[in-house]
Amino acid sequence: MQTLALAAVLAGTGACRAQENVEKMRHGLLIKFSRLQVELAPAGIGALRLSVATNGRPKAAASSFLADPEALNSAAWRKIEQNGMVGVQTEAGRLLMDPRNGEWTLQDAGGRTLIPKHVIGDGSAGASLKKSNLVVLLGWDPNRPVKVCGCGNGVNALQQSRTTTGVANGRAVLPYYWSPAGYAVLAVTADDNRPAWWVAAGNGSYLTWNFPGKTADLYLMPAASLKDAAGAYARLTGRAPVPPRWAFGYLQSRWGWKNRSYIENTLKRFRALNLAVDAFIYDFEWYTTEPDYELPAKGAAGFSDFGWNTNLFPDPARQIASYKKQGVHFVGIRKPRLGNRDNLAVIRARGWNLPADQAGKAKFQARDVNFANPAFRKWYEKQSAPLIRDGVDGWWNDEGEATYTTYFYWNRAETEAFRRYRPGRRLWTLNRAFSPGTQRFGAAAWTGDIRSSWRALAATPTSLLNWSLAGMPYGACDIGGFLGNPSPELLSRWMEAGVFFPVMRSHSEIKATPRFPWLYGANALSAIRKALELRYRLIPLYYSLAHETFETGVPLMRPLVMEFPDDPRVANLSDEWLMGPSLLAAPVLQSGGRRSVYLPAGGWYVFGANTLLTGSQTVKLTVKLDEIPVYVRAGTLLPLGPVIQHTDQLPGGPLELQIYPGRDATFALFEDDGETTGYLKGRIRRTTFRWQDTAGKLRWKRQGTYSGKDVFRKLRVVLFGPQGTSRTEVPLGVVGNLQLGK
Repeated sequence: MQTLALAAVLAGTGACRAQENVEKMRHGLLIKFSRLQVELAPAGIGALRLSVATNGRPKAAASSFLADPEALNSAAWRKIEQNGMVGVQTEAGRLLMDPRNGEWTLQDAGGRTLIPKHVIGDGSAGASLKKSNLVVLLGWDPNRPVKVCGCGNGVNALQQSRTTTGVANGRAVLPYYWSPAGYAVLAVTADDNRPAWWVAAGNGSYLTWNFPGKTADLYLMPAASLKDAAGAYARLTGRAPVPPRWAFGYLQSRWGWKNRSYIENTLKRFRALNLAVDAFIYDFEWYTTEPDYELPAKGAAGFSDFGWNTNLFPDPARQIASYKKQGVHFVGIRKPRLGNRDNLAVIRARGWNLPADQAGKAKFQARDVNFANPAFRKWYEKQSAPLIRDGVDGWWNDEGEATYTTYFYWNRAETEAFRRYRPGRRLWTLNRAFSPGTQRFGAAAWTGDIRSSWRALAATPTSLLNWSLAGMPYGACDIGGFLGNPSPELLSRWMEAGVFFPVMRSHSEIKATPRFPWLYGANALSAIRKALELRYRLIPLYYSLAHETFETGVPLMRPLVMEFPDDPRVANLSDEWLMGPSLLAAPVLQSGGRRSVYLPAGGWYVFGANTLLTGSQTVKLTVKLDEIPVYVRAGTLLPLGPVIQHTDQLPGGPLELQIYPGRDATFALFEDDGETTGYLKGRIRRTTFRWQDTAGKLRWKRQGTYSGKDVFRKLRVVLFGPQGTSRTEVPLGVVGNLQLGK
């Protein structure tokens, strides 16, 4: 008994000494052990922060990844003690550490362990100081395989077991993931251009996060589902604003626009053939007669960095205005370097060029610019002013992978320029990669210079879904492939898949056949026209989902696992996906028109039909060239617009609300002017539809004051079901009540 008592006294003494190493600070707890100092703190709504330093008191890094670092310190918290551990508790959860040895754990608000106890480094005194990287270990249930989601498109699957962060041509891998254990994590280093990375270790009993340097910040977000993680991540890194409405139409990109007549004849051909299009995207030729690839390091006299190629745009402001009247917007390519000799002299004299050790390809090293420099961004704004005033609607940012954050600061410069020279207008950009937080500027991303092949088509949905889970809701690809020429069948199927991508854009390199639909034969032309008509009919749905994404962080394009987390068959399924919660797209991704479609539990209607299929089964199909397998979950309200040639023609007729019965359902239709930032100030119209399945009643109520010429004023209700289809057309008033069945 005396031995036990002495042991208890000694243990108590150790605990007291450990408590002496804990200091309560304004924003959290400071814990000292070994040669490390650790801060446990809240990080806004839904997150907690674990910061580690080897060379003094830890301080959260001022990272470009974070939307509002100051707001992260405002969350309410309290100190807690639990089984010899101390920590902070917020509404989101509990972050605890043992001050004697640095073991730490994350729990949700109810006390359930999300990250089992683990340590900083390998647990031995000063172990993490022996390497150039600071190491933080996250515990893992050894009975479950290490598989996470949301890291980006570094692999060809949704689930990942290791990652190497970085950006490349069409590749963006982030220091972020969501674990099915019920949490998400974002890692921040002292230098955003040297992001942390993780690997599974210890036979799957923990993950090792590696941080270059002597500090580490882990932002830990208790999140029971992928939807919860998307919301927490958006609050941390920034919400994606609603793109301009035209960006949801079809975007025709081209390398090789020859002259003004070529542009205008192409536009006439689109309209004459009833092929919908909302933007032309221009490569090098819009501003220069020759690409800058062969320029010397000092540049060339007279090279146009911020001007117009008069062969294409002799009268740019008038031309762009004329094209817009015909429903076609202007998007021009930009490069992260300069070619004009005088401009290069300016940036070099002022130290605005990118350091050689950070620059991209060797032949560009002396000409790359440093967008992270605020003074350079101001200069860039002024140089861009005439272009913006001439009517540019968006930028296509290419080859900016020299540093991890180039696209972030590039988009920041473009956003600041737009705010100054076209205040109140939404900017849209397309980027070949991104880092955390880039989405908050309204950026989209595309998968780079892919080949024209069935393999590339089949891989595209996986990349875009991985980006959706990594916080980039607006993904695109070069439909048809950048390199090579697709067959008519391949281009048709790629266009059909593109109907269900967040951004529908085709492109090709200069030597390839342009992806103009009429160049691929009558059958392909007919199939592509039909696909474009469906894309435009879906714009009311996509635009409303974009508002939902802005409000909640949940992406438009979703893997089935996001809506059916308990179905093991969809955990890694990416060749079919959802747009919103209920529209299942399963386009053909191989030659011959064959594919299998897995339908999760519940009832599923064939889109636009009364055919009801039972879920939890696989359907094998062979479909015609102009057909796309699409299904709608029973208990869905699906809004569709009319067939139009460009988004400026909206409303163009009544809103069609398709009802697929089987459960009660709701849908919120968002309408605004589609081009300004007025929606941020409440200039919006929101119509909430509610379907009572048992009673067969449809009700709606409208809120908001927006009432522009583009709002829907008539409602066509289409009710599907085993008994047949019924249609009703009524005015779309402020409130409504329709009895449709039962």
